[in-house]
Amino acid sequence: MELETFIDYGTEVLRIVPLILAFYIPALMGAAILRERGEGYKRKSMLIFAIGFGLILFLQLYLRTVSAAQVIETISISLLQMLVALLLAFFTVYKLAD
Repeated sequence: MELETFIDYGTEVLRIVPLILAFYIPALMGAAILRERGEGYKRKSMLIFAIGFGLILFLQLYLRTVSAAQVIETISISLLQMLVALLLAFFTVYKLAD
């Protein structure tokens, strides 16, 4: 593979990092409530996940999309970013709680 290919991959990875950090905030809040407060706060935690992720995704779709293909691409990339943010948040809360 050429150096240009590696640069293209690196650029794509760096392009998704800022939104992972944006998704990390509601993920961390929801994970902390779920972990520290127990199962009784499960609904509250899910509400924080839904509102936080939903608002960020709505804003992202509102600002970026024009066609149906762009909507599908934005949603699929956002789901990957949400998953990474959730994994980082649960790992962080797990390490802090122990």
